[in-house]
Amino acid sequence: MKFDEQERGALKRAGFSVADDHEAAYLEALVAIGAHDHETLWLTITLRNSTRVVCALPRDETIVAIDENA
Repeated sequence: MKFDEQERGALKRAGFSVADDHEAAYLEALVAIGAHDHETLWLTITLRNSTRVVCALPRDETIVAIDENA
């Protein structure tokens, strides 16, 4: 699946570089993971335009994924 024109524009305005095939976007950003509760981690990505994207992640699955890729 590729990003459409509107999505590519929004990503570029936020500081992302969109791949030539329009299937991926890349960004150098500050990323923080915080413990929210016993089941959830918060992943916060601060974009170049000072916008923050916050995602809730399952705590156990996140740690397993990190350990598997280390």
